[in-house]
Amino acid sequence: MLRTYDAATVRAAEEPLLAAGEPLMARAARALANAIIWELRRRSIRVSGTRIAIFAGAGNNGGDALYAGAYLARRGATVVAALPLPAYHRAGAQALERAGGTLIREASAAQAVELARRSAVWVDGLLGIGARGPAREPLASWLAALESERLASPVEPLVVAVDTPSGIGVDDGALPGPYLSAHLTVTMGAAKAGLVLDPARRAAGRIEVVELGFAPHLGEPSVLRLGDSDVADLWQVPGADDHKYTRGVVGIVSGSVQYPGAGLLTTTAALAAGPGMVRYLGENEVAELVITAHPEVVAAPGRIQALAVGSGDPPGAPALLHAALKDGSPVVVDAGALPTIADMAARAGVRFGEHVVLTPHAGEAALLAAQLDLRDGDGRPFSRAVIESCPVAAARALAARLGATVVLKGSVDVVASPSGQCYAQGGAPGWRAVAGAGDVLAGLIGAMLAQHAVVGEHTEVAGHTELTEPADGAGGPTAIDAPAATACLAPGAAARIAAAALHVHARAAALAAGTPFA
Repeated sequence: MLRTYDAATVRAAEEPLLAAGEPLMARAARALANAIIWELRRRSIRVSGTRIAIFAGAGNNGGDALYAGAYLARRGATVVAALPLPAYHRAGAQALERAGGTLIREASAAQAVELARRSAVWVDGLLGIGARGPAREPLASWLAALESERLASPVEPLVVAVDTPSGIGVDDGALPGPYLSAHLTVTMGAAKAGLVLDPARRAAGRIEVVELGFAPHLGEPSVLRLGDSDVADLWQVPGADDHKYTRGVVGIVSGSVQYPGAGLLTTTAALAAGPGMVRYLGENEVAELVITAHPEVVAAPGRIQALAVGSGDPPGAPALLHAALKDGSPVVVDAGALPTIADMAARAGVRFGEHVVLTPHAGEAALLAAQLDLRDGDGRPFSRAVIESCPVAAARALAARLGATVVLKGSVDVVASPSGQCYAQGGAPGWRAVAGAGDVLAGLIGAMLAQHAVVGEHTEVAGHTELTEPADGAGGPTAIDAPAATACLAPGAAARIAAAALHVHARAAALAAGTPFA
């Protein structure tokens, strides 16, 4: 698991180490130099003779870059550092000169670009975690010019960022102004939240965390990212004594006459996650399609431990959603069922509980936010554009207002719980952006919620919601009758389960597309 932190938390963790006289900069610089050496070796490039450009600002990142440049110069690299400001890290600059490197003091953006054109490696140490908002001059001009040069270069240079790429929002992943994209970000002490959040994530490249002893002094992470081993730990493996009910039963209310494929996609994904049973509880016409493809699906009302509802605008979704919410069952609310949630919250101020997992994309999230009159920290309504520029803030605002777990879908999917816990799951290729991808995700999350639901009473129906037929016998189930049901999830489990499902979803998309998972 990758734990990321905001700038204030990292600075606070650094203080006791600095007070104790820990040589943090020396360790950081050596780690940075070694990371560059290893990256060059991966590309079959020798360090000796390689031309390396150091772009160093006035802060500690600039110092790290200059000391690393000195180390690389002693290994035979040709190192030139361009310094944009009158103030710079004097000791680092002196170390570079003693090692045979060259300094260009108070360099212009044009000089920086000329140096970049002659260099195979660029080391970005211009801005650090103390920067807020868009870069100011002259650094703004530097960043714009260097990024343009990087994009136009016939031979792409290796760009290595120190701690974070200059110009990104360190805490929120925003891109408020010019920035310089990196292939590799060597982040010091702890990963920063902006490195895993859109849109800045695309500027960070591969992330390497340098251990500097911050861990005992760090508080709660700002944003988490699950990896393969975390998902493997969450995946339910049946035991010898398990049966279909102990393995979880998920109900699916998905698809309609207009969108029948949604029912099939959601159900197929739920089956792939391995629950004990999948019940299809939607339209009869869609049920025929589902059963033809998957005869093991039960198209009849009965016990469930979680419900996935709303994909493909099923007409019976509102009534069944109301019943499931009243019962307290884990519920995944997608697409056509989201307006019901917004209406309940706006009219009656309902808070739903973290076992209710909402899965909007940015457009649906904007509609929810508008109905709830939610605004960002600057007082702006959460429009689609605002949400896409800072998805974590939007997801957290929705989760806090609704008291639910929110999965905000995007190129990086953000999961926010009402407690403020947040995950950012990336790695999916652009090929995933197709109709039906959200239907698949809803089925995955629903099945995993069912498997993780905790049974508190061991009666015949304990831990299961019981779905009953409507009085007139028409259509699918519309009511829940389970007074003894006690299915629940451990605190924080819904967000973690949703993040794990997103990881699987992204990996599957990368596998299907034949693209790397990054």
